[in-house]
Amino acid sequence: METTSSSVQGACHCGAVRYRLAGDPVSVVNCHCRLCRGMSGSAFTSYVVVRDSDLSLELSEGGLSSYQATEAATKHFCSHCGTPMFNTNPTKYPSLRMVYLGTVAAPEKLVPRVNVFCEGKLPWVDSVSSLKSFDAAPIRSA
Repeated sequence: METTSSSVQGACHCGAVRYRLAGDPVSVVNCHCRLCRGMSGSAFTSYVVVRDSDLSLELSEGGLSSYQATEAATKHFCSHCGTPMFNTNPTKYPSLRMVYLGTVAAPEKLVPRVNVFCEGKLPWVDSVSSLKSFDAAPIRSA
């Protein structure tokens, strides 16, 4: 990882849920499974995999809610703004939490090391870098 554990911190959009890592991330991954795509509403989800014991949460009143997505997987999100914060799956990944990379204060310092569940990868994902790109949304008049 390119960052030190003391610098890994983050929050939801409204700030009601904040966190800090006490240790180094286990890994940073892009998950292409259908479940993760559905729970994030995106083509794939980037996670910072952390140990339960390393994640320290700071919550406002009623700040964190959860949704049992499957028998084993639970999505945890901000009750106020809806930002997905982390997922847990104690059956497959005991003692780990998958923190959404988009909530990290300095996500550019955490580079994904692996793509997982690629059998679910959308066929166009690998060609995204060849698309026409803009620094901001191009403005179109009506």
